[in-house]
Amino acid sequence: MRFTALLLVFAATGTGCTHNRAGTMSSLLGSDSLTGPTGGGLSTPTDTTSSELPGKQSASLCLVMAESLERADKEVDAVAYYERGRELDPAVSERVGRRLAVLYDRIDQQAKAMNEYQELLKKHPKDSSLLNDMGYSYYNRGQWAEAETYLLRSVTADKTNKRAWVNLGMAQAQLGKSTQAVVSFEKAVSRAEAQANLGFVLLTQGNRAEALAAYRRALELEPTLPIAQAAISRLEQGDSASQANP
Repeated sequence: MRFTALLLVFAATGTGCTHNRAGTMSSLLGSDSLTGPTGGGLSTPTDTTSSELPGKQSASLCLVMAESLERADKEVDAVAYYERGRELDPAVSERVGRRLAVLYDRIDQQAKAMNEYQELLKKHPKDSSLLNDMGYSYYNRGQWAEAETYLLRSVTADKTNKRAWVNLGMAQAQLGKSTQAVVSFEKAVSRAEAQANLGFVLLTQGNRAEALAAYRRALELEPTLPIAQAAISRLEQGDSASQANP
């Protein structure tokens, strides 16, 4: 699952598995967006040479392709290859399911992402990383209470999971639980960074005054903290511009 980073601390062709797009595989834009000849949607790999290789070998080639596409941020294509690999070899279902859950989230197919997460959690109900990813999926949809529930389960399963602690703090801050949020942040980052993280969430809520106060507390704790310095500078410049142009 992708981790929020802005002003936040801690965030060849293969025989047996070919792609059905003509010409190039896909067009990579400067972000996570992907466009294709048909204007989007999932492309479906076709197994044109399935008789040439056993299913397991074909599946392995599909997974290699999927992983390569994922590294290149070609997520729609990666999903298609992961799905084809799982179809060819059910033994890789769990490995593939973990990647599909994350990728479906990224391409905004949340119902499919939830289905993958739920199936995985049936087998691994105390998997901290999995619980974190599911919690963060809810967070990205603005379902703060559900996010908090799964993230609490994640840190209960593994108290050393720093990513889950930060995500939990974010969910708690969104729920207005600022004190609890700071406690959660401090399980993963310094006290100053915890205040900066709180400031980030408050800023996303439009609470500029409270965000500025949190960033200032961060600088009191660590005067050279770059994230807090940059945030305060931007916020103060914005306030000055507003006063100059009422």
